[in-house]
Amino acid sequence: MAKESKGESAMSRSVRVLETFDQGTRDLSLTQITHRSGMASSSAYRLVGEMVALGLLEKLPNRRYRIGLRLWELANRTPGALGLREVAMPFLQDVQATVRQHTQLGILKGKEVLYLERLSARQSVINLTIVGGTMPFHATSSGLVLLAYSDPETVEDALRSQLDMHFPAPRPNAQSMRRILGDVRREGFAVTRGYVHPDATAVAVPIMGPFDTAAASLAVVVPSKDFHLDRLLRVLRPTARKIADGMRSAYIGESS
Repeated sequence: MAKESKGESAMSRSVRVLETFDQGTRDLSLTQITHRSGMASSSAYRLVGEMVALGLLEKLPNRRYRIGLRLWELANRTPGALGLREVAMPFLQDVQATVRQHTQLGILKGKEVLYLERLSARQSVINLTIVGGTMPFHATSSGLVLLAYSDPETVEDALRSQLDMHFPAPRPNAQSMRRILGDVRREGFAVTRGYVHPDATAVAVPIMGPFDTAAASLAVVVPSKDFHLDRLLRVLRPTARKIADGMRSAYIGESS
C-alpha cells in the first residue's frame, strides 16, 4: 500500500528508494522498489529514472536496479566515519597480519553495529558481516562493547527494543543485558562464542572517544577451536589505543 505524503520532499523519497536496498540485496526490480518503498508506481518510476540519470542508481541489462557508483563516490568524500576508517586502516592491517582470520572496525548505528571495514584471509572461519552491513548489537562482540561504552540514554533505548530472532545469539531480558554490559565495561572487552555460528568466536575492544564513550570497536573473528583470549587481547588493546590516539591527532590537526 502506498504511504506517500503530499508534503514529502524529493530528498526524503530518494532516501526511501535507497533504503529498499538492505543488507544482502544486490539488485531489485522496479516493482520490488515500489513495494518496499511504499510509493505509488508512477512516482517510483519517475524518481528511479531521475536517480539513474544522476548515477545514484544503475539500471542493469535485465531491467533491474542496483546502487550506483556515484553514491559511493560521494560517500567517500565525507569525514567522520570514513575518516575513522582511514586512520584505523594501517592498524587493522597490522592486526590482520597477526591473527590471519577476520579483523573488523565497527560503529554503533541506532541499535545495530555498522561495519566500516573487514579484512579477511583465505580459508578464514565463517563470518556473516560485510563492509557497509549491519548486525544487531546483542549478536556481536562489537555491539556489546559499543553499547557498554555508550551513554545511559543510548543503552536504555537499545534495551527497550525487540531483539532480532534470526541469530543463535542469546536474547537476555533487559535486566540480564544490563549485567552483561556491566561486565563488558568492567573487563574492557566482549567475547561472543558461537553467537552467529558455532565455529566462530569474536572478541572486541572499544576504541575510546571523548566523554568516556566508545567511538568505534575493534574486533577479530577467529575459530572457536583453540581459542586463546589473552593472546588476542595483547594485540587488540594496544592497537585500539593507537587508533584512538590517531583519531585525536587527526581531529586536532583539522581544528588548528
